[in-house]
Amino acid sequence: MPLTKAAAPFVRGGLTVAGMMRNAALALLALLVLPVVHYGPRPLLLAGASVLTCFACRVLVCLVRRTSVSFSEFSVLVTGLSVPMLLPLNAPVWLPCAASAFAVLAAREPFGPFGRNPFNPSAAGVAFAALCWPQRVFSYFDPSRPYGFPLFGRAAYRAAQSPAAVLKEGLKPDILPLDLLWGRTPGPLGTTAILVVGACGLFLFLTRTAKWEITAGFLGAAALIAALYPRILCSPATSVKYELLSGSLLFGAVFLATDPVTSPRTFSGRCVYGAFAGALTMAFRWFGTYEQGVCFALLIANAFAPLLDSAVLRLRGWEGKTHEA
Repeated sequence: MPLTKAAAPFVRGGLTVAGMMRNAALALLALLVLPVVHYGPRPLLLAGASVLTCFACRVLVCLVRRTSVSFSEFSVLVTGLSVPMLLPLNAPVWLPCAASAFAVLAAREPFGPFGRNPFNPSAAGVAFAALCWPQRVFSYFDPSRPYGFPLFGRAAYRAAQSPAAVLKEGLKPDILPLDLLWGRTPGPLGTTAILVVGACGLFLFLTRTAKWEITAGFLGAAALIAALYPRILCSPATSVKYELLSGSLLFGAVFLATDPVTSPRTFSGRCVYGAFAGALTMAFRWFGTYEQGVCFALLIANAFAPLLDSAVLRLRGWEGKTHEA
């Protein structure tokens, strides 16, 4: 069988790394449609500023290393689009830029070429922003009131608690189910339209860009914990509904946890990895300081991904032998 020399990550199948990144970028761009329809072009400004920052940081690193600049794998574009999705629309423009700069300069480039980073850059960038500027990262406007956000400058808006923040206080969110599905709730830019996030996830699964078993394990573990240990006085089904449909949990399960670089290579490892990341996310919701903990949970799960693959290979007796993921 002929072997082809290629750079990491090594993905078996007809879909190339560039194709996977292109599909992920298209799915992320689809998440901008509803916010643009509802609030004008400001979501495009935040996304564009984040993407330009990622490209600028990439060029800077290439100049320092004296290497050629290549963007053929679209990974920088995916990072630049993912970061503003986890931040509020009313955030200042410099906030996604700062998070994207950290994602590229601290979480991606120091580890070498594409495919070598052990941690998801987007999760690292948003976690950095949450630690440095929590008041801005978790401050949302009330979408029940009409707003026209200007492209530049500050906009006057009425602050509102997100459903995740209400759950954090042990209260039941006073939000209609349809509002949760169509993004008419306070929350991060690209995570509140649950139906759109789900449709994008289905597209990624059908095109084999993302591994469905990771998302299934993630949501299954989160749903099980929500049913057994509800944070509010309600039925298990109601607890599961609010936990899975609030905050950035679903976005993280679809877009961040399925990153092919930082997730395990074996099927069994991916199943355990998804469940582990989902359980960690719920632990951060229960005991963490912030209302959103998916980025912190994924960074911890990323550190265990190689260990999960090694454990699976050891159990199968394949350690040290040639194997297929």
